[in-house]
Amino acid sequence: MRTVLIMLVVAGLGACAHGRPAPQTLAGMHESADWANEDGDVLQTAFQRTVARLAREGGRAAALLQVNAAGYDCTYGEAHEDYPEPAAVCTRSFASRACQFDWEVTITSDPARPDSIDSAEAGFKRDCVGTARDWPEPVISAIDDGLARAEPPDPVRSKLEAPLPDMHQGPIF
Repeated sequence: MRTVLIMLVVAGLGACAHGRPAPQTLAGMHESADWANEDGDVLQTAFQRTVARLAREGGRAAALLQVNAAGYDCTYGEAHEDYPEPAAVCTRSFASRACQFDWEVTITSDPARPDSIDSAEAGFKRDCVGTARDWPEPVISAIDDGLARAEPPDPVRSKLEAPLPDMHQGPIF
């Protein structure tokens, strides 16, 4: 009995060490991650693994369906007799008040096997207010100036601060 209890505890600790379960879709990956705050290396690794797993499991057509369903826009290379299925470069961008996020997925197929995956590469970039959370490297950009207001403007104050019309130009109707 004691051995069984110890095995259950060890199994439970092992499950906790692996973190959250792997998302089943690329859209699920986007929903489950905290892209603004989690460590960039951890997010990049999880993103690359998710894309590679989904591509490996379903083939080119299924992988491109997943990518499109997750809100990516894809651009395709030119088909060639040696490469009948051109490479797909798919991108997605999203901006919050705090960060600009850009994701890219590149899928190439094996020319000898239709609907197969030769490579599935994935990467993301994060540009946040300030440079402390930027990933993979600090980016100096307009968002760093904190140009976006933290709260909506007060309509009464905005009217009081508005410039007065120039009365020398005549009446304003």
